[in-house]
Amino acid sequence: MGTLSSHRLGLRLTLGFLIVALLPLAGLAWFYLHTFERALTATVLQNITSIADKKADQIDSYINERLVDARSFASQTMVREALSALVATRTLSTGARTELATLGERADYHDLLLIDANGDVVFSLRGEPDLGTNLLHGPFRDSELAAGFRQAMTFMHIDMTRFAPYAPSGGEVAAFVVAPILDAQRPIGALALQVNLTTLMPVVSDRTGLGTSGETVLAVQDGQAALYTVSLERMPGTPFTNPVPLTQIAEPMQLALTGNQGHGIVSDYGDIDVAAGWRYLPALGWGMVVKIDTAEVLAPLHAMQKATVLAFAVFLLASASAALVLGRRLVRDERIIAAQQTRYRAMLGSMNDGVALFRPLADGSEFTLLDINAAGERITGVKRREVLGRPSRIAFPGLDAAGIYAAFGRVLRRGGSETIGLTAYVKDRHSLWLQTDVIRLQGGEILAVFKDITARKTADERIEHLAHHDSLTGLVNRRNLEILLSQALHAAHREGRLLAVLFIDLDRFKVINDTLGHHIGDLLLVEVAHRLCRDMRESDIVARQGGDEFVVVLTALECAQDAAVVAAKILLALGEPYDIEGDRLHTSPSIGISIYPDDGLDADTLTKNADTAMYHAKEQGRNNIQFFTEALNLAAGERLTVERELRVAIEEGQLAVYYQPQLEAAADPLGYPFAMEALVRWRHPHRGLITAGHFIPIAEESGLIHTIGDWVLNEACRRFREWTHAGIGPRRIAVNLSAHQLRNPALLDTVAAVLQRYELHEDELELEVTESVAMRDPARAVETLQALRNLGVRLAIDDFGTGHSSLAYLKRLPIQTLKLDREFVRDIETDENDAAISAATLALAHELGLRVVAEGIETEGQSRFLRAHGCDLLQGYFYGKPEPAEFWTAHWTEESRKSS
Repeated sequence: MGTLSSHRLGLRLTLGFLIVALLPLAGLAWFYLHTFERALTATVLQNITSIADKKADQIDSYINERLVDARSFASQTMVREALSALVATRTLSTGARTELATLGERADYHDLLLIDANGDVVFSLRGEPDLGTNLLHGPFRDSELAAGFRQAMTFMHIDMTRFAPYAPSGGEVAAFVVAPILDAQRPIGALALQVNLTTLMPVVSDRTGLGTSGETVLAVQDGQAALYTVSLERMPGTPFTNPVPLTQIAEPMQLALTGNQGHGIVSDYGDIDVAAGWRYLPALGWGMVVKIDTAEVLAPLHAMQKATVLAFAVFLLASASAALVLGRRLVRDERIIAAQQTRYRAMLGSMNDGVALFRPLADGSEFTLLDINAAGERITGVKRREVLGRPSRIAFPGLDAAGIYAAFGRVLRRGGSETIGLTAYVKDRHSLWLQTDVIRLQGGEILAVFKDITARKTADERIEHLAHHDSLTGLVNRRNLEILLSQALHAAHREGRLLAVLFIDLDRFKVINDTLGHHIGDLLLVEVAHRLCRDMRESDIVARQGGDEFVVVLTALECAQDAAVVAAKILLALGEPYDIEGDRLHTSPSIGISIYPDDGLDADTLTKNADTAMYHAKEQGRNNIQFFTEALNLAAGERLTVERELRVAIEEGQLAVYYQPQLEAAADPLGYPFAMEALVRWRHPHRGLITAGHFIPIAEESGLIHTIGDWVLNEACRRFREWTHAGIGPRRIAVNLSAHQLRNPALLDTVAAVLQRYELHEDELELEVTESVAMRDPARAVETLQALRNLGVRLAIDDFGTGHSSLAYLKRLPIQTLKLDREFVRDIETDENDAAISAATLALAHELGLRVVAEGIETEGQSRFLRAHGCDLLQGYFYGKPEPAEFWTAHWTEESRKSS
């Protein structure tokens, strides 16, 4: 009885489940299919309507184009003249025949005919039997062509006849577009264009959008019957041959022939259900039906119905089976629980974050570990099998110190969750940085999710270090130096003690860097940093200022001399040789020292003054120590003032070129000089006239020398050209070049442009280069000077004898002139050594084929000595001081006037 009852209960549960589940589903399926059918039908009919409209528009356009062609052809003078010629002589020229043939072929017309006013066909491209016949009385008087001709000549307008079989064309179905031809508003005949039905077929036969069963049906009413004007797929026979009574043709065609238009699901001429759209074509007087079989257009619906039935059957079977199972089993199978546990374990094992589950004791004093995933084992360094079931503080000794254990207690009491942003967890005497989320679950368990962010923490610390330290040497960088130096100054002020700033620059480091490469230079800087740090106290600061500049801050000094002692150690340490990748390198430091509080009270002032002292050490020959003094500060300030005022001078045109004559030894001192040397001067508004020696070195350091040098070169050459055009003045102009100009890659282009601009001939421009500049890089100097010489410029070595010339290189230089320095000329009358050097220089220059200019001549005795030893050109105050160009122009003009 119990078994039967259970069976009935199961059956009832099954039937009840099926009724409750399947009846609504069946209703939804019916509603969905019905809605889908209506929507699909509406969409198909809308598409059919669009296709019918498009085809009707295409046919109308086709007819209109034929009418336009007939009107255009009939109005052409050539056509009118051809018809007149045919009427008069019955002959036509070859050119006229060719042009008529071109018109007929333009739109693929079958034939082009010309008909005179009497109805005689006087011209036909095809030469068919209608040529030469009379359309009013001849054999074809009942044809559509004859009807079109009579209508055109009667009503004087253009029209298109009906399509019908035309006997002269072998019974081809054709229509004619007939247009009257007028001469002075008087009809002289007509033009007829024969349009065969085959030319309309591409529009009709286009199946775009009609699928595989679609078709376009065309018919024309003929009395109480209808003639199909196109071939039909489901009816044998050719167009215009099978009349069908109007009462027997399909409904959509009946509607179309009566002038109606519409769409719907109807039966076609083959009694097959179709989706159709019908239209009346007034231009042809035809009816048109565009159709496609419903079997094709509703195929998606039928497929959906079959799929729905199949799905319904499958669902019915599945639902019955599920209901039977649910009726028999009301509890979950243990295998489902086991599978869920397996998935849970796989999910935990695949996580990168550590996850640990704890169960608190009743009093909340301890937490027992229930589970931990593989990532948790890896991060904390424990073995799962060894720690399961153990108290948390025993399983994970670092929890307490990291503050995570305390978070367990807070979350247990308050509920919810808590995030511990950054904690240090000690693992095997190593610290890990953890980010931990502690969560209380609904059952009271505590879930800890933790992530090892040690690598990120290390990277952040590295970034922080790089922000405050030099990336190459690891020393404090400039930005951090300002902060640390300011802090050290506060401490020195508070303690009343001295502080020293040492500014260190490596001598000749650029040569090493440019010669051996930046890699070797970087290794040298690293070794310098190591040597600087080796003997410094922890309280001292060692920083890299940039490039080859370093700063050392000595704190807590008793006296200023303590800084000198440390600086001397640095001088010794950095001056020792460096073994860098097999190269033994040498450099030395130049050190400038400023003392707090004597040389400044803030970081910027002390650093600037130490830098000033360092530059003074450079000027004193490098490899030495210099303390900052107020005199150095004044000199540095004066330099900055001169540089600033020099920029203003360039902008405001305060610079001027003065000229000093160079006379040949045997020439008349009152005559024109052989050459003039251009010397730049500064007409300062407050300081008066300033010579080049006071501001050219500053211009070279600041980069202004290029602007000044280019201006002097242009101004001197311009003035020289003015003198030569006026027939006065020297035969050559001499201009000085600085070391920076000689190294400038644009020098050659600048000189070439000046020579071209002022039309200077060869040897009219002489450029003077000092001996020390030429000998600084002899190989490069030879290359640049030779290029200048190739431009036709004479070259001179200035201040000869004051540098360290190599006679071998001197011989290689493409120079033509030596300038004997004024230092030897000044004491030539009283100092035997100077006299001997001057005489030897003159002899050496002449042996080398060079001319010599002696500068600084101020007495008759100096002049007499130099002339006696064959000096070629003489220059100095004895012959004329440097004067503005206007002075010399006026002087030579006056002398020229006196002599004339």
